[in-house]
Amino acid sequence: MSRGVLHINTERGWRGGERQTFLLAVELARRGYRNTIAARPGEPLAVAALKEGLAVLPVRPWGEWDPVLAYRLAHYANTHDLSILHAHTGHAVGLGALAKKMGCGRFRLVATRRVDTPLAQNPFSRWKYAAVDGMAVVATAVGPIVVQGGVAKNKIRVIHSGVNRERYPTAADRDRLRLERGLAANDLVVLTAGALVNQKDQATFLRAAQWLQARIPTAKFVICGEGPLRPVLEKMIVDLGLSGRAFLWGHRTDVVACTALADVFVLSSVAEGIGGALIDAMAVEVPTAATRVGGLADLYGSPNAVELTSAGDAEALAKNILWVLKDPAEAGRRVEQGRQTSARFTARAMADGYETLYNEVWGTPL
Repeated sequence: MSRGVLHINTERGWRGGERQTFLLAVELARRGYRNTIAARPGEPLAVAALKEGLAVLPVRPWGEWDPVLAYRLAHYANTHDLSILHAHTGHAVGLGALAKKMGCGRFRLVATRRVDTPLAQNPFSRWKYAAVDGMAVVATAVGPIVVQGGVAKNKIRVIHSGVNRERYPTAADRDRLRLERGLAANDLVVLTAGALVNQKDQATFLRAAQWLQARIPTAKFVICGEGPLRPVLEKMIVDLGLSGRAFLWGHRTDVVACTALADVFVLSSVAEGIGGALIDAMAVEVPTAATRVGGLADLYGSPNAVELTSAGDAEALAKNILWVLKDPAEAGRRVEQGRQTSARFTARAMADGYETLYNEVWGTPL
């Protein structure tokens, strides 16, 4: 069968799923696969793919039940000899299932589940997931959730998200990165990154910052990301007395460089798949603190890892951050463990997993 994949990701913006779609397509292209990404024109995924020299099929779906677009996908895959339809989001699964049906057996459908929320239980959701030939989940904890949603257990494989560390900064770049962004080399910087949405729970991060401010008055707290909760978080900064100490840096194209300048990176999410931002922090040698949700235990080896605290518990999170800031030995241990972890969670390893899954769904090497 052909070594060709039509990646389907019609989301707007640039979040973890779009980044992972892009990194996978780039790595597969290096291995000789023909890749096309079906994405909305002008959105960051399409722009990044075109810049990298990947083929892009511009799409503007009016919903996941869009038979006209599904026909376009099936026709494109057939004429370009792309044997795998890879749906990278829940909505993309619906489009992929329709396209697969129109392909009359010419295609196999692979899907990726990146979040730890339950699958919808309506008839269309059941139908589309039944059409999936192979399901990748980004963390061990996501597997049982997908099974409860009706996906057969034997179709599911754990394939962790990964990063490409080739151009990442290191600890040696930290002072320069701070100065370039208006921070002093000796500032204590606690940073988080993610869309400003309920899932990421930056409100708990700010409450933890308030607790820490009383103990480390010179610490600075940075939130990278944009989203609908910006007005809420701006008000919280004022109400919690964090003006001049907590900063919303907005959407950043240099988020990895921002991460690299931190003394500790924090993820305060209430739900999470694998936490790609944490992998980035580990890769740039920054100690981490996070919440015990979703698949994050896969990064730390256990849900009882000391890096993890209960979601929504601002004081516990703050104490964990303080431990890192006050104890160089513990910070160093987390850096070393993170270095080892990030060496396993790479785009190359992710592509290895998907190559195996693609081969499995065909029952023969592609």
